[in-house]
Amino acid sequence: MGQYATDEMFRFVDCIQHLEDQDAIATELFKTVRPFGFTSYGISGLPRPNESVEPYFLLSGWQPEWFDRYVRNDYVHFDPVIAHTTRTDAPFTWEEACSGRKISADARKVMDEATAFGMRQGLTVPIYTLGGLSAVVTFGGDRIELSGRERGALHMIAIYAHSQIRRLASRRRDDEADRAPFSARERECVLWCAEGKTNWEIGRITGLSEKTIESYLRNASQKVGAMNRAQLVAESFRQRRIA
Repeated sequence: MGQYATDEMFRFVDCIQHLEDQDAIATELFKTVRPFGFTSYGISGLPRPNESVEPYFLLSGWQPEWFDRYVRNDYVHFDPVIAHTTRTDAPFTWEEACSGRKISADARKVMDEATAFGMRQGLTVPIYTLGGLSAVVTFGGDRIELSGRERGALHMIAIYAHSQIRRLASRRRDDEADRAPFSARERECVLWCAEGKTNWEIGRITGLSEKTIESYLRNASQKVGAMNRAQLVAESFRQRRIA
């Protein structure tokens, strides 16, 4: 399958350069990785310890029930695969992420529950930018066996898929900037966020709960297309929503 992997990589790269629709990219990505044994995929930014992963997801090819469970239970903060992305810049299998080290009961629970949704094994690709680790692309399936060439091909496929999705998100963010203004509360929370305040501190200042603050900041992030607090502040200034 070595030459096939290389051919598929080049075909995918050439194809998605001409796609301007997220659903079309999702369809093409699944079509490309399916022959390698993968039945699911996800492309997401990385939240901070006290944040939900939901607003960071750029593209989900997970079953909706698993996505909802993963987000609702904040599994991202226990997921040993996500933890391993901070230790390497190379693609790695989920088995490699868990072997040779003791993992917590919460981490084991995440991996065990994933198998019920056909994700017993997988490959994860950390995505680095000039600012450091910024996102992950992960592929899951029941039984995965990959050669070195296949890993290399999937590495490039992941990088190009993430790049194209980010490009479309950036364009959509710019197109929608004037159509979705901040509410007064959203603007207030972002301003305090720009001052370096935590959700707890903003809650003490405004009299709102941390969950409410998180909701306002999540809505604001969606409006400007931000993946994390730093991007939220930067994009809010760039789009002149705060000053």
